[in-house]
Amino acid sequence: MKGTYITLALALLLVSCGSSGKEQKEGGAEGTVVAQTEEAGNAGAQGGAKPTGNWEKLIMKQFKGSKGEVIAEVPYPSSWQLVNRTKQSDPTITGPDGLKIMDFPLKSFMYSYDQSLQQSYYQSGMQMRPMPGVQELIQQDIEPWGASQGLQFVKSYELPDVAKVDKWYSDQLLRAMPTETQTVAIGTEWKKSDGSPYFAVIRLNVSNGGNMQNWYYMTTGLEAAAGSFEKARKQLIFSLENTRYALEPIMEYNKQEAQRIGQSWAAFNQRMARNQANFEASQRAHVNKSNAINDAIMSNYRSRDAASDHNQEQFVDMINEKTNTVDPSTGQKYKVNSHYNQYWMNSDGEYISTNQNDYNPNLDENMNNQKWQQLKQVK
Repeated sequence: MKGTYITLALALLLVSCGSSGKEQKEGGAEGTVVAQTEEAGNAGAQGGAKPTGNWEKLIMKQFKGSKGEVIAEVPYPSSWQLVNRTKQSDPTITGPDGLKIMDFPLKSFMYSYDQSLQQSYYQSGMQMRPMPGVQELIQQDIEPWGASQGLQFVKSYELPDVAKVDKWYSDQLLRAMPTETQTVAIGTEWKKSDGSPYFAVIRLNVSNGGNMQNWYYMTTGLEAAAGSFEKARKQLIFSLENTRYALEPIMEYNKQEAQRIGQSWAAFNQRMARNQANFEASQRAHVNKSNAINDAIMSNYRSRDAASDHNQEQFVDMINEKTNTVDPSTGQKYKVNSHYNQYWMNSDGEYISTNQNDYNPNLDENMNNQKWQQLKQVK
C-alpha cells in the first residue's frame, strides 16, 4: 500500500539530518545560512555587547529532497550540529552539554471499517489496528517503549502548536477521496535510570476516509545535562512549532497525484466496462442455450403425443425446475428457472430471477440503463 506523502516528508525531516549534507555554517562551502534570530527578551544584547544568559543565535536549516529541492526550513541553535548518520541508532543532532536528539522509526497502522475487507486482510495474514485514542496509545505503546529504553514515565501533555504545523501541511495534500485528518503532538517527560531527565515528542496523524483509517506516529527523543535540559527541551519544541514547509514540492506532489488518480479511475472504468460486456455475453449465451434445449425437448414431446402435451410439459418443467411466465405487454410466454418470486426480461431476451420483492433492475445502475419488463408466472 502506498504511504502518504506527509509520512515521507515528515520522516525526511527526521532522517535528513544525516543525509542532506554537513552542518550549515556562515560562509561555508556546504549549505547556506538563510536566517538567524535572537531569542526574545534579550534586547540588551545589541551593538558590540557579547551575548549572555539565554541569548541564542538560531539558524534556519534547510532540509532537501532527493533532487536537491528544499522541502522545509527549521530554526535550530547554531551550536546544534546535524549528524551524518550511518546507522539507525545514531543521533540526528548533537550539541553542547551532552545534547543528543534521537529520531526513532516511524510506526504506521491501518484499519478497515468494512467487515468483508477485514476478513480478507486477516485471511492474508495482514494485521489491522484502529487508532485506540491518545491516552490509550500512551499506555499501550509509548510507556512500554520508554520502559524498553530504560526510562521511567513522569507525565505527558499536548503540544497544540506543533500539531497545528503538521495539520497545515497535511491539509495541503491532494487526496483521491474526501478524508478527515487529525494531528496530535504529545510531549512526554521521563527519568533515566541515573535520575537524569529525558524528553520525547510523539507526533500522531490519523486519516479517515472511504471506510479506511490510516494512522502513524513518529517519536523524537532529547537528552542533555540537567543544567541545560530545560532550555534544550523548549528549543526543540520551538523548532517544531516554527517549521516552514516550501510550497513548490507540495504543488509538484499534488500535480503528480492528480495524474495518478486520473489514470487509476480510467483503468477502473475500463475494467468495469469489460466485466459488464463479458457478463452480458455470458447471460445471452446461457439464455439462448437454455431456450434451444427447451424447444428441442418440447418439440420432441409434442411430436410423440400431442394429446398429452400439456401434462407432459408440466412433467418436463418439474424435472428441469422450470416455470412458465408471460410478458403481459406482448402476451409472449417464456420458460425460466423455478424457485424465484420475480422475473424480469429485457429486449435481448435476457432475464433476471430474484427472490427480492422490492428489486427493480430498471433502478439498478449496474444494469447499463436497459429497459426491463416484469414477467408474470403462469400456473
